[in-house]
Amino acid sequence: MKKALVILVLATLFLFALIKGGIENPPANTDSSQRPRQVIENYFKFYNEKNRQGLLSTLTQWHNKPNMVFGFKDLIFMKLLSIGNDDLTEVNAYLGYGRGRINGIKPNNVVAYKVTYISLCRGYLLPSGIQTEDFVLIKENNHTPWLIDDMGQG
Repeated sequence: MKKALVILVLATLFLFALIKGGIENPPANTDSSQRPRQVIENYFKFYNEKNRQGLLSTLTQWHNKPNMVFGFKDLIFMKLLSIGNDDLTEVNAYLGYGRGRINGIKPNNVVAYKVTYISLCRGYLLPSGIQTEDFVLIKENNHTPWLIDDMGQG
C-alpha cells in the first residue's frame, strides 16, 4: 500500500513538472538553427493565433509594413495540412524571375516547398477551403535564420 502511494505521488509530481515547465513552445524564429519546415509550421501557428508579431518573425523584413493586411479579423481558423518536398522548379523561378533576382540571394540559401493548408474565413481577403501554395524561404548566410520571402500559387 505504501509503495503504491509513493509511486502515485512520484508520478503525479512528474506529470505536474512536465506540464508546468517541460512543455513550452520554443521562442518564435530567434535562432538560425530552425529548419525551414519549422518556420512554415510556426507561420501557420501564428497565423491561426492571429499573432502579428509572431507571424512577422517568420517572414523577411519586406513584409513588415504598416499597411500590410493579414486578414485576421475575417479568419476563423487556419491549419497546416502538409509540407511537400523541396521544389527546385520554384527555387529556379524565384531566382530567375522573382525576388531572388533583385535581392542577390545565393542559390544554396533558397528552398521552396509546396504547402497545403485548410482555412475558414468570413470575408473575401482570404480564401476558405483547402489551398496549396509555394513557400520560398531564404537565409542571408549560415548564421541567419530561414525566413519566408515569398508565397503564392505558381
